[in-house]
Amino acid sequence: MKNENRFFATIIALAVTSFVPDTFAQNSTLGNVTTPSGIDWSILCNNISQMNILFQSCDNLVSQNGTLTSAGQIAMGCIKSALSLGLEALHHGVPLSRVIFGLNLLTQPSGCGGQVNMNAIESANQFQFLTRAMGLRYAGS
Repeated sequence: MKNENRFFATIIALAVTSFVPDTFAQNSTLGNVTTPSGIDWSILCNNISQMNILFQSCDNLVSQNGTLTSAGQIAMGCIKSALSLGLEALHHGVPLSRVIFGLNLLTQPSGCGGQVNMNAIESANQFQFLTRAMGLRYAGS
């Protein structure tokens, strides 16, 4: 338990200092029409929206040609960064339910509170789907 608390303190410190949405808008890999796994942004956005993770509609996040708007780049960047932190916590043995709780705590101080609700992830399958769609490696697969 002591190591878990220390790990979360480190994650929170890193997140507050470096988990800022402005950097996501500059991430050119998020502007592509498809994710690293080949899923179209409009399809991915709709899938994520059905999980109640996004606060904005996909009409605001994905343009008609299937690319991310600037708001979409921020929202998807928030999700990708949160998932990266979550994968690191899982790697250190933190249970998924605590990872999701911790990620949701970080959304406000990171500037992603109005963008995403990471607490809406309800299962390991959803977490795994999101990590794969964002081109991240899920530790459980």
